[in-house]
Amino acid sequence: MNIIEKVKFWAENPCFDAETQAEAKNLLAAENKNAREECFGSLLEFGTGGLRGIMGVGTNRINRYTVQMATEGVARIIKNKKNESGAKGVVVGYDSRHFSFEFAKVTSEVLAGHGIPVYLFRSIAPTPLVSCEILRRKAIAGIIITASHNPPEYNGYKVYWENGGLIVPPEDSQIIEEVRNINRIDKIPTISFEHALQNEIVEWIDNEADEYYLKTVRKLSLGLRENNKDLGVIFTPLHGTGGRLVPELLQQQGFENVKVVKEQMVPDGDFSTVGSPNPEDRDAFKMAVEQSTDDDDLILANDPDADRLGVMVRDKEKQWHWLTGNQIGILILDSIISALHQQNRFPKKGVIITTVVTSPLVPKMARENGLDLIEVLTGFKWIRQAALRYEEEVDGKFVFGMEESHGYLMGSHSGDKDGIWASMAFAEMVATLKKSNLTAIDRLNQIHQQYGPHLDTLRTQTYTGTEGLEKIQQIMHKLRNSPPKSVAGQTVVKITDYLENTIICADATKNLPGPGLPKSNVISLELSDNTRITARPSGTEPKIKYYFNLHGKNSALLQERLVEIQAEFLSDQ
Repeated sequence: MNIIEKVKFWAENPCFDAETQAEAKNLLAAENKNAREECFGSLLEFGTGGLRGIMGVGTNRINRYTVQMATEGVARIIKNKKNESGAKGVVVGYDSRHFSFEFAKVTSEVLAGHGIPVYLFRSIAPTPLVSCEILRRKAIAGIIITASHNPPEYNGYKVYWENGGLIVPPEDSQIIEEVRNINRIDKIPTISFEHALQNEIVEWIDNEADEYYLKTVRKLSLGLRENNKDLGVIFTPLHGTGGRLVPELLQQQGFENVKVVKEQMVPDGDFSTVGSPNPEDRDAFKMAVEQSTDDDDLILANDPDADRLGVMVRDKEKQWHWLTGNQIGILILDSIISALHQQNRFPKKGVIITTVVTSPLVPKMARENGLDLIEVLTGFKWIRQAALRYEEEVDGKFVFGMEESHGYLMGSHSGDKDGIWASMAFAEMVATLKKSNLTAIDRLNQIHQQYGPHLDTLRTQTYTGTEGLEKIQQIMHKLRNSPPKSVAGQTVVKITDYLENTIICADATKNLPGPGLPKSNVISLELSDNTRITARPSGTEPKIKYYFNLHGKNSALLQERLVEIQAEFLSDQ
């Protein structure tokens, strides 16, 4: 079908509800050509975090019908899958966004229509809790309705396999291929939600999941419980799911001075008290800072599905500092290494797994402490795959995984990043430091003294609509085919192209073999002063991200160099 035929089908077929039909009819008007193409011109594809898009009518929007189609694709792959482990059933979770529960019910109806048992959370649930439950129940898959930290108009659809991690190739493309093969949405088999409940094809998940998760995560504690009672902590879930578990976990770990931002404890799909429900944005902490007193040492914030952690910490002068995702991860890694040594639990063979855009300080810390290091593409699904492969092939231990976008994991209780565990880990670290009259800022400075000053920062540019996607493609095409020979007076000595799997060195006459990772539209430039600049279009939003990683001997000089490099490089894009 061409676009007009698709829109007419949605406007006229009685399988669509009246509101959807009305919106589709409106798109048929000549003046709505651009909107029609954006809504129906393509099919939602799996990015780094699953399907994600603006809610609305059309095949390129998140709605009950595209959720039906995605679930039909998942169901077909599950039924075709060789199930050697005996796993069965699908765990379904959802966050606080508009229509998340409705989409979870639609998902359940399609799975039930295929005779696949469904375990559905009765209330909103954090992503790490859902992943943990997949593993606990030995389910064959999991589906989470969430758009993580995206704006309120977005929702999304994450698919997990029985290892608790997000799907990776080839399953993601296989699901989309099955979706493309759906000729008629009205032919997708479904069982009504109420009927599926009555016949026990759908089963509710209640507090037993929480109890198991909390018990498991508390075993990962690396601090002394007595250190925790004097730490002043403020927590906010930013209107999302983290409020279900974080305050309870901290209380069980002996934190007696925990306050919550009450207004933001309320699940709210509009995220009405923040401009963006994203702990990567320091503005999201505004209300928490306003409510803080001199007794508070730490602010913890989760994104709406609680797989990410953002923090603010105080220095000796009681000034608040927002930390980047790299800084948080470096501090957690440092505390893990220290605690494992002190407790004589340091593994004989262990691995740190990070991404190609995360701070180079992480590999340096790993190697200097006798740990193996694996770098993967952006997306925690790759960290999960690498961890499982390492433990199987090397018979070693996965110690810690992190990505600069505020994602962290220790342990095997979850196959995805865990902002709830990370909340506990970071709070215990700050409490331990406080006992030694140190702040997290003090310790960060000590780490840079030990390993050398590093400066890591991210710049993001947003381009919306189909024209925006074309602009992003043009930027990446230019970098790939006409890269700069120098930036801010420093020669480009190496270019790594993760899409073409090639490395081009300035002193080489031909391309060298690339890093051998799955193809991804990412380009990294290394300058003669060891600066690294990486360009990567977002896999979930209409953005292009630029990562700048610098290291040298003087922190002040690094700041000056960053200003020069960003000014020249970004002005050329």
